[in-house]
Amino acid sequence: MDDSKIEPNHPYANFPYLWEATFSPPELADPDEPQRVQRTRLEKIDLGKSSNSCKVALITRLHRSTVLQEIWCASFEEAEVYKNVAGNPDVVNFKEQLTRVDFLREDGSPTRTLVDLHVLFRDGTETLVSVKYDEKAKRQAYLAEVESIARQCSPEIADRFVVASRYSFHPKYRKCAEQIHMARRGWDPEADRIVLEAANDEQATFTFRDLTDRAKIGGRGWRAAVRLIGDGDIGKGLLDPFEPQTILRRIPV
Repeated sequence: MDDSKIEPNHPYANFPYLWEATFSPPELADPDEPQRVQRTRLEKIDLGKSSNSCKVALITRLHRSTVLQEIWCASFEEAEVYKNVAGNPDVVNFKEQLTRVDFLREDGSPTRTLVDLHVLFRDGTETLVSVKYDEKAKRQAYLAEVESIARQCSPEIADRFVVASRYSFHPKYRKCAEQIHMARRGWDPEADRIVLEAANDEQATFTFRDLTDRAKIGGRGWRAAVRLIGDGDIGKGLLDPFEPQTILRRIPV
């Protein structure tokens, strides 16, 4: 990719390997119109192996500074999985219904599958995710089928191929992901800056209350802290709740 096309103030501008992946990190939001939604590239007729229409449109932000993205989902299950994936601080971006994988059936005949989700991680690795309802996601026959496809999937396409349902994520994690999703729907760069500066002034570890007390901006500080944790700029255990006594850690700049 032409480095001149990377916005210098983009949070991932200093990670050139991310811009050489299958797809790039999300665009920055327009500060003058931060709630503008970037519509999905998909048409309804393009969506899904089991459905010809969009059932759910998930609108979420993958980083506090990036554009709101519309993600089309063939089911509520997909929407919930995508929301949980977005809540992982190591996730940079993802695309739905993007990648086709060619493989051979057991009888040797060629076929292909359109994968539900393609995820780009901070370390540059990419993962394909097949989303299924919980019962099928645990079904051994289906897992064996996906394992066979994964073995035939070129590493040039992705590094991993997994199966997930919303229940693949711990309930405590799901609650945190929902809170991150809601906090990112807001837009308050000033509060984000104040809270990040407060975190950088703390010791190596501190509590959520220590941080919000130091920031001194009330509920704006709580929401900003959630966004910063969701973006990986402040550390928190993935299963630890957003509560006053939760231990956080400063991430070295």
